[in-house]
Amino acid sequence: MIEIALKDLKVFFRDIKAVLLSFLLPIGLITLFGLTFGGIEKRSETQNQTAILVSDLDSTATTRDVIAKLDSLDEISVTTVDFSKGKDQIMNGNRLAMLVFYKGFADSVESGKPEPMELFYDEARKMDASLIQYALISNLMEILGPKTFKKKIMSTIKTKYPDLDTDMMSQIEGDISEQFAPAGSGDKENNAMGKMGNLTVTSLARKESVNWALIQSFAGTAVMMLLFSVTAIGSSLLSEREDGTLKRLMYSPVSPIHIMFGKIFFALVISVIQLSVMIVFTWAALGMDLGYNLFYLMMVVVATAFACSGFGIFIAAISTSRKQAESMATIVILLMSAIGGSMIPLFFMPTFMQKIAVISLNYWAIQSFFDVLGREVSFLQIITKVGVLIGIGATMMAISASLFKRNLLKVL
Repeated sequence: MIEIALKDLKVFFRDIKAVLLSFLLPIGLITLFGLTFGGIEKRSETQNQTAILVSDLDSTATTRDVIAKLDSLDEISVTTVDFSKGKDQIMNGNRLAMLVFYKGFADSVESGKPEPMELFYDEARKMDASLIQYALISNLMEILGPKTFKKKIMSTIKTKYPDLDTDMMSQIEGDISEQFAPAGSGDKENNAMGKMGNLTVTSLARKESVNWALIQSFAGTAVMMLLFSVTAIGSSLLSEREDGTLKRLMYSPVSPIHIMFGKIFFALVISVIQLSVMIVFTWAALGMDLGYNLFYLMMVVVATAFACSGFGIFIAAISTSRKQAESMATIVILLMSAIGGSMIPLFFMPTFMQKIAVISLNYWAIQSFFDVLGREVSFLQIITKVGVLIGIGATMMAISASLFKRNLLKVL
């Protein structure tokens, strides 16, 4: 019994790279989830900076002053934009939210009336929008609250007591100004939510009743599972080398590159079929809307399958054994899936992790499915994301081709 265990231990530790990779996986996941959920816990205390659009339809000194003060805050980054253009950017998923100051805003502030303003947000990112809504209400309360309340009180006093002399009015106004001096952070937090009810909040989407959670579940799971499937196909090259099949192929008239691209074509076909079956199942069993353009949907399916196929062959090309390929693929796929939104929706992540999500294949595939299944975006926007996916697949295939002889064809 001891001898058998020792023998298996020797076999296990023979491939040092594979052993190291097996320990790297849990370490990587612990680090990733620690940063993610740690960031969520601290998010309310150390607010990440969120970029929002602002449309100033009032165009007064008051609105410009409010916008400047919002832009100076640590948690908010402001970009002014035309009203219609801003709504398009939100509906296309390019921006999270837009704050609009309507005509008459400055007059309302001066008279102490409710200020006409509205926050538009991307319906697909409700949780992110709730966080920015709180930040805006809290800070608008601090910026506008004292001024609005002071004007309202002074207006009431002048209406009810029109005979008060100028000196008395100046004294009253001074006392009111002192009472409505900017409050501390604790007062701002306690008073913000109840007293800035003037902010209308409206979700934007090109399609009505979109089940964003279902699209997220389908796209995130489908891409992650597809990566595992095509990696297994790519790793079969290493099994064929170990079994001697690849050596026999080398003695045939088939060139090495043809062998590799044969595997890629096989992986591509299987990937397209697998994605198509998952789409049909989610549509038939769970009621997912197939979007507004089936041609665009198939473009995304093929591009995603192509990128995943390139990834599968790439993992095989940089590995020297099947065990290495399996360990490396598991680590990379899980990390890409977590960073890119397959395992954890992006709005849960801290800002810096949302920014690095773009390095993940999963991110581009999921965002592409969001566009074709939930948003009626233009062909240019679809082809941009499809082009990125094709570029990822082509780059990985080019690297794999250069490594193929050195790492996979050492069989003679």
